[in-house]
Amino acid sequence: MNDKDYFSHVYEIASHLNKEFSLHAALRKSLEKTTEILNIETGWIWLTEPDNESVYLAVSHNLPPALSNHPERLSGWCYCIKQYFADDISQAVNISEIACSRLKDISSGTNDLKFHATIPIIINDQKVGLINLLSKETRQLNEKELTILNTISELVGTAIQRTRLQHATSNVVPETTLSKISEAVLFPNIEAIISSLESTKSDKNKIKEALNKAADLQKQLKTLLKETVAIEQTGKTIQEFSYPEIPITKRELQVLTLIKKGLTNEQIGTQLFITERTVKFHITAILSKLNATNRTEAVDIGFKRGLFSL
Repeated sequence: MNDKDYFSHVYEIASHLNKEFSLHAALRKSLEKTTEILNIETGWIWLTEPDNESVYLAVSHNLPPALSNHPERLSGWCYCIKQYFADDISQAVNISEIACSRLKDISSGTNDLKFHATIPIIINDQKVGLINLLSKETRQLNEKELTILNTISELVGTAIQRTRLQHATSNVVPETTLSKISEAVLFPNIEAIISSLESTKSDKNKIKEALNKAADLQKQLKTLLKETVAIEQTGKTIQEFSYPEIPITKRELQVLTLIKKGLTNEQIGTQLFITERTVKFHITAILSKLNATNRTEAVDIGFKRGLFSL
């Protein structure tokens, strides 16, 4: 890779991080671009929790079936995370062949991923997160490739810190946040209700299900409005806008629990005695409410929020 290509790729990633309102979207695009630059198949980004002693899965790209079908394998600690918090990883490094504990001792569904690199995200001596990259090729990244990853890490870390600072210093709920919540939570629920009603015909069970969805949406709206009014009246500083305490319904939690176990949509429908189409509606609502882009991230967020202990 010549210097012109190098600066072009770095500029493109920096542009994504600066123009995207959603940090989640910016991280996802940056991860995709990073794998493209280095011709690497798979990657994911961990971000540190506020306690700075643990991490959660923020975004992932092109996960192999062994991980996408078993989200629980991306929960908990691993070799890289332990080394990171032990201050043993301060720059982009090659780990080793088949060193990823996420795929260790798994006989199928790994897509032959072997090569593993880890890039710490550290800004002003503060641990922000980790980028993990995996490839089928048995190779080590060269010095220039590692330099590129260190630069990308600094760009990502700066964007994360900027976003967290904005949240910490905001004393009102901006319209853009309300708009984002509407797009992520309210509109998908409304669409699901409309779809359920359109397919009801004379099916009393489907009518009941649609009414339950409408009642659940009404509760969320009331909670949203109540929190908004309270913030406007008090003018208190908030770190992040609060969603309803338990944003997913009992049925959606059942679906999420079965996703955690690795069941397909068809298997979930069979176990819960609902159609596969209804399962898809529930999954759409779950992803929207938890701000997740795929099933794996939804399960990880579920672990993070303690949903599976309810």
